[in-house]
Amino acid sequence: MVAQFTVATTITHHSEGNKHVKFLKQGLSLALLGAGLAAVPGLQAVAAGQTPAVAADSLVQQIKSEADGNVKVSTERATGKIGFVRATGNGDLMPSRKADSLDSAIGKAGAYIKKYGAAFGAAGDQLQQSGARSSRYGWTVTYTQQYKGLPVFGSRINANLDKAGDLTAVNGYAAPGLNMSVTPRLSKDVAAKRAIATVRVNPPGAANGHAADTTGLKATKNDLMVYRTGAIKGDPGKAILAYVIEVANQRNIRDMVFIDANTGKIVNRYSMVDNADFATDRELYEADADRNLTLVWKDGDAFPGDLNEDQQSMVLSAGNSYWLYANTFGRDSFDNKGATMRTINNDPAIECPNANWNGSTTNYCDGVSSDDVVSHEWGHAYTEYTSGLIYQWQPGALNESYSDVWGETIDLINGREDEGEGDITTPRPVGMCSTHSPATPLLTINSPSSIAKDCLTGGLLGPGLDAPITGDVVAPTDVAEEGGTTTDGCSTYDNPAAAVGKIVLVDRGLCTFVQKAEVARDAGAAAVIIGNRDDAPVSFSSDDNTLPVTVSIGLTDRELIRTALGNGDTVNVTIKDASGERYDSYRWLMGEKSPAFGGAIRDMWNPTCYGDPGKVSDAEYKCSTDDAGGVHGNSGVPNHGYALLVDGGTYNGVTVAGIGLDKAANLYWRTQLDYLTPTSDFTDMANGLDAACTALVGQPINQLSTVRETPGAPATPITAADCAQVKAMEAAVELRKAPTQCNFKPLLSKNAPAICGKGYKTKTLWKEDFEKGLKNWSQSEIHSDVEPGHGFPWKAVANAP
Repeated sequence: MVAQFTVATTITHHSEGNKHVKFLKQGLSLALLGAGLAAVPGLQAVAAGQTPAVAADSLVQQIKSEADGNVKVSTERATGKIGFVRATGNGDLMPSRKADSLDSAIGKAGAYIKKYGAAFGAAGDQLQQSGARSSRYGWTVTYTQQYKGLPVFGSRINANLDKAGDLTAVNGYAAPGLNMSVTPRLSKDVAAKRAIATVRVNPPGAANGHAADTTGLKATKNDLMVYRTGAIKGDPGKAILAYVIEVANQRNIRDMVFIDANTGKIVNRYSMVDNADFATDRELYEADADRNLTLVWKDGDAFPGDLNEDQQSMVLSAGNSYWLYANTFGRDSFDNKGATMRTINNDPAIECPNANWNGSTTNYCDGVSSDDVVSHEWGHAYTEYTSGLIYQWQPGALNESYSDVWGETIDLINGREDEGEGDITTPRPVGMCSTHSPATPLLTINSPSSIAKDCLTGGLLGPGLDAPITGDVVAPTDVAEEGGTTTDGCSTYDNPAAAVGKIVLVDRGLCTFVQKAEVARDAGAAAVIIGNRDDAPVSFSSDDNTLPVTVSIGLTDRELIRTALGNGDTVNVTIKDASGERYDSYRWLMGEKSPAFGGAIRDMWNPTCYGDPGKVSDAEYKCSTDDAGGVHGNSGVPNHGYALLVDGGTYNGVTVAGIGLDKAANLYWRTQLDYLTPTSDFTDMANGLDAACTALVGQPINQLSTVRETPGAPATPITAADCAQVKAMEAAVELRKAPTQCNFKPLLSKNAPAICGKGYKTKTLWKEDFEKGLKNWSQSEIHSDVEPGHGFPWKAVANAP
């Protein structure tokens, strides 16, 4: 009798790394640049815009009827329940109760949550008060959801009251319809071992050939929680019991791993590595090759002393960050408790050039120390301790954007590192790239005429595009290394002579982008096209001008060219700079003074100049799981919104009158502090900005200040007219628009037909009868830290072909 086996193969799409890659790579932490660890999508991703049943009409009507004034209600795409409700003007959501102190504000908010919690997705008794604080503007009371004694991951409801005691807004996320056992089948220890093994087997950077050092990995947190799939991405999903495990080594790895507590399957994973009197408490450490740390400076030491240029900038920029938040917003360090701001220079745990925040320190490579970069990383710390935006999908893009916002704001006001930048105060014309940005490549298929078109193009290696490059395309093959293919261009071509003077097409995979370009250069190619695995071209950059011009295109365009070549057609293309007229300005460029990057890495004023979207409907919007769901690329949308709100202009058919840095920064901070929650998406950001603006009308705000112990002078108060500009900005960059171009669909259709059984024929591709025992099998990759019998991560490999 022949034993029958069904072999299930999981295909993991990896993205190659590159020490010069700048944009589309998720960081080892909350990093300024990305690094290749893909986001795991929700188990039931659905088309954008689809939602489950909406919140009960009767409760919504009661909410509106009880309130004094007009009420605006928004629903969460992931749950169909209320995500944001606010009273416009001077309204009050619960006028029957008064509040004139923190205690009475807590009482009023609690009464509202008890009465209407179900409209937000959780019965009132499931929402537990988790915090309450006073500010110059009123009170904020926060709640998190508990189910049968377990926390619900990502849940948070904010209730905001103004100083008159009016309940002006309630917003956030809760998981509705919970009905499940909270007794896990998998033990906590087994889940921890599985999570550690997952990170060890596939560490950050493994997909790009530069895997992070996993020494010292531990499960630093391990919490049994209710986790609703799809919540972070904004998709409908189901609630499961899961262990939420932080796997870290306190250096370069800090990954969140979600393990189904009943099946043991990994359901999500993402990386987290991007009150005393006010006074900075800074420490600067220098790391050696083994990451042994030496304290080289601390507050109170002579400055600059023996510090080099990089070290001085790190110290000064950490101080600029501290004083911006302290002087302008009254916050004492990132935790609001005066936490020490520790910095590590020359951190060998980072794949350079890069920088990151790992949950306890900011960490940098040599040459990555400009004021906007350092302040960007400290921005991640402040976000973690305020809104806690999850580093995936749109919440992650907001997290990344907030760091750019604070980093570039500090760069524009601190008076440092502006040498040679000319006028950085004058706004740039809308739609123009900077003369200091790289070329914006466009690839045009000239022939055959049946496929002639302009292709969305990303990335640029080589000397630039001062002149167009036109040529015929060839698709060389090479040796398929382990884990690679014959079309990835990672080794010498089988027929290198055929590539001389041609434009070569290779696929993404296995090796770095620079290595692909080096192979093509050595073969004498005129240019290189790298075809991505999905329809979004991948972005990259390098300061190596010996490489041939190298760009990327999406999957559909790649296959269009490959098919034509396979049919024997001659494919002719032109690669040129499509950026058009440029403007001499460094305003809104990120990282332009960090020499290791070879230039700026993002443009907040015109994100498309770097292959990032300036509005949600742009073709550059990233839909794939790369870069944790596009956290770096898609940050271009809220980045652009902030720059447009500050400077003003007409974009996407909408005119925005700029309100200046002081007002915009105060609005963004108030939104971050009081209205965003861990799962907030772009729509929540728009709702939060509207609520924050309404709350700040006529209220005192401070001018921005980064000078030691120099609180900002009173700024011109925000007006209702300013709030109209906020709404205009939201429309211009489409914060409320779903990314329908992503065309998210269910991974598995309901009631799908059977794929075997009656009416089907079976074709045996390979079989094993074990008549020779295990002679044809060998054991590999056994990990002692995983208990046998749990199915991961050991495997048997057949020696037979």
